[in-house]
Amino acid sequence: MKLMSKCRVALLVATALGMSACNDGKDGNDGLPGEPGAPWVPPVVTTSAVAKVMEWQYAEGVVNVEFSVENQDGVPVEDLDKVQLMSTIKNEAGLLADTVDVTWVAGDDNAPGTLTHAGEGIYNLSMPHEAATSESIGTGYIRPGNGENGMPRTKRVMFTKNDSYAQVSTTDDAKCVACHGEFEDATGNATWGWHQHHHAIDNDQEVVVVEACLVCHTQTEQKDGGWAENTMAMLGHGKLADGEGGYLASGHEALAKRMSSEDPSESAYSMDKYRCSTCHIDDVVFTASLNGCATCHADLQDKDLTVNHSNFTDLDCASCHNSFQHEHENGANRDEALNRYNFEVISVVRSEDKATIEVTAKATDSEGKVVDILAIEKTDAEPKGWATVMKNGEAMLPGRDAGHVARSKSTRAGDDNTTVYIIEHALPYEEGEELFGGVDGSVYYTHRWGYSANAPISVSNIKDVRRTSSDGLKCLSCHTEGLDGHGSKRGGFDLGGDSCVQCHSAYNWEPAREGEDYAMAWGPLVHNMHFGAYKQDRGLNDMPTTDRNMPVDCQACHTGMIDLEDVAPAVVLNGMDESSVYGITAISANCATCHTGDAAKNHMIQQGGDFDVVITPEADHTHTGESGDFAVFDPAPITESCSVCHSPARLAEAHNY
Repeated sequence: MKLMSKCRVALLVATALGMSACNDGKDGNDGLPGEPGAPWVPPVVTTSAVAKVMEWQYAEGVVNVEFSVENQDGVPVEDLDKVQLMSTIKNEAGLLADTVDVTWVAGDDNAPGTLTHAGEGIYNLSMPHEAATSESIGTGYIRPGNGENGMPRTKRVMFTKNDSYAQVSTTDDAKCVACHGEFEDATGNATWGWHQHHHAIDNDQEVVVVEACLVCHTQTEQKDGGWAENTMAMLGHGKLADGEGGYLASGHEALAKRMSSEDPSESAYSMDKYRCSTCHIDDVVFTASLNGCATCHADLQDKDLTVNHSNFTDLDCASCHNSFQHEHENGANRDEALNRYNFEVISVVRSEDKATIEVTAKATDSEGKVVDILAIEKTDAEPKGWATVMKNGEAMLPGRDAGHVARSKSTRAGDDNTTVYIIEHALPYEEGEELFGGVDGSVYYTHRWGYSANAPISVSNIKDVRRTSSDGLKCLSCHTEGLDGHGSKRGGFDLGGDSCVQCHSAYNWEPAREGEDYAMAWGPLVHNMHFGAYKQDRGLNDMPTTDRNMPVDCQACHTGMIDLEDVAPAVVLNGMDESSVYGITAISANCATCHTGDAAKNHMIQQGGDFDVVITPEADHTHTGESGDFAVFDPAPITESCSVCHSPARLAEAHNY
């Protein structure tokens, strides 16, 4: 039998059928004429929608809102069948208190209010708000969608600002974002933000934070007629309701507790709860209320107070408390001390004989007049010079020398009203070396409660000699006291976290910290403390810029583009004691703080990473420091090839900066 392909058989069959249908070889007759078919219009599909509030006002017992809705393609939504409205108005005491949460649903005879379609995606919503009048002042939002027509809910859309709008006059969104990161991409998993995903937007699609929160977390507690158990003031001040009529320290209040004061068991986060400007805008307009004040003054309504407040109402507060400046000074005394002197580093150079390093500095007072540094040392300040050698972009530190960096033991007057600090315990001179130095110390002042306190001095040439992808001043968004809880004199408002690299260098290490060793270098330490294994193993609070199972908001600390190709190849030191120091390559040391699995570490090793770099100082490589002789650990730099694949763009995509 002759074999034929399936394709050829199919062709023969088709030909035979064709010939049998047209055996005369002619086309068939045309059919009868008919009506042309109606043009087909594809159905409108709404996968997302945008709403805008056009006008709104309060009237007797109602709130009226005119708004528009369009789908993702800008096509008006003409079949809206569900819309939620939340509205809060001020009570007779002038506090946001009376809240309604109402939803209109098409076809539901019991649904409150009415919705009228005006065409072109424009709707008029009228919802009941019993306490409302035409004179009411309030705030609120609408949220159309998620009914039976398949349209997903829009984001919460705030009422527009008009004469009836309750404008916030105590804080702004930027204050929240500084610590908590951007709210736009937050989900229900947001840590520290709790309801961080409950933000709203305005008609320009810009995120609204504080005013959206106030719709629910009003200025009056639930037990006193408010909507939520905790007011906005309670959230901000960090004293939350315990469900039994009392308050528990949480969030901001817990952070503000200092090792040196209220609660020795708390970590020293150096957040000053009396520095109101951390969260509040300048020239704050306060609305006195028992609920707001009681978040800090928990005994406010005790009968035993000098003035019995037990029977007072919110209406009574303003009669006496019309100014808060004398009670809440925004850290005025400390601010004065911080600004009393402005130090400037003129130069950091070797002495003529190369044996010492000389840090030359100048200081001016708050009026810009030059002051004699040697004179103020005897009265109200304690500035000290310090210096070390930079290598591969890191401060070269001699083992565990006391003080970590070499500090000045003597000074002399310089030219042009300058002071020269003599750094005697400097590392030996090397050709082409880079020097890192500055001035730190304290300015004395009297705390508003009468005890002596110190404000830090911190200035250096760090920006000139060390590559950085972060901004140390961003640390002060959360650590409002200039990291005064640790490093005290070295952390200040001139540099913020950048001052920490004096000690937190790749060439320094921490032996047996709580039974474990970990890199003391700045990058790995910050990542570990805020996001990594160190934080998790010790049960520390999640940082406000993190969102569980979501990328972290790197912009909270970092600035601009992060390029691994620019990472200085200084090997990061670890070790349990001076005889067992080992190193980790720079990029791996940072990445492994979060990516702790074996697969991740093996991947890093394949790109040149090393978690066990042998570090053995030469026998004669020692340094005579302030308190003895110390080995100098100076490992050769190791370059990793991570940047070949992990470009700035790919890093940004994975880490949300």
